[in-house]
Amino acid sequence: LAAFLVWGLTYGPCSAAGIVARGSDSTINVVKALVKAFGEDGGAAIKVEGGGSSKGAAACIAGDVNLAFMSRGPKSKETSAGLVAVPYAIDGVAIIVNPKNPTSDISKASLKEIFIGKKTKWENGKPVMALNRPATSGTREVFQGKVLGKGVAFGPKVAVKHDKAAHMTVAKVVTAVAYTSAGALKEGENLKVLTVDGVNPEPKTLRDGSYPIARTLHFGTKGEASGDIKAFLDFVKSGKGQAVIQQEGFVTLK
Repeated sequence: LAAFLVWGLTYGPCSAAGIVARGSDSTINVVKALVKAFGEDGGAAIKVEGGGSSKGAAACIAGDVNLAFMSRGPKSKETSAGLVAVPYAIDGVAIIVNPKNPTSDISKASLKEIFIGKKTKWENGKPVMALNRPATSGTREVFQGKVLGKGVAFGPKVAVKHDKAAHMTVAKVVTAVAYTSAGALKEGENLKVLTVDGVNPEPKTLRDGSYPIARTLHFGTKGEASGDIKAFLDFVKSGKGQAVIQQEGFVTLK
């Protein structure tokens, strides 16, 4: 009994269920691909759950999961609570519209006006249908910080839970506009990606920061990683892991 109690205090509830990672719905597919490749390379099994970057970080800090994955950088309150963030890829927040929408480029200023509810019509007079993400979404937090500005509230909008739902809606509704993970975009979708202030979200512009809504993706652990979790993070940063990231449509760190 004493040995069992020591085991419980040392490893906690998550270890009893194996390694669990929770986080960003925008990047869950690339994380699943990394976990699969890690397992095929002889690594430990990892269960992957979505729910949003903020939920993943909170669960990791609370000890409910072993690993968080975030489509943004860590917040100061998260690092103060012991979250250690490790960058693993680069992404951009892409602006998507229906291919029948004549707009090809949009400014950050116009984006802000649309998403705070000030601009309600496209240049051709059609009404704008702006799609927004849940408050727990890291993609939303990056968009709000880089486009709207800190503390600026979103205006009237249609809520969608994740990138796929946004893609499907924009593909069907000619007047819709949404922000999404550039890495989550796949060939064959009925979508048009707008340039923002004349810049396209592509590896070069995401790495050098010239695309105005670029971001770095992170994993997070409570304290410094060790054991199987450290082995996984080392794999992610290795040539094999970065090759998986590139195959999944995201931008490698180097």
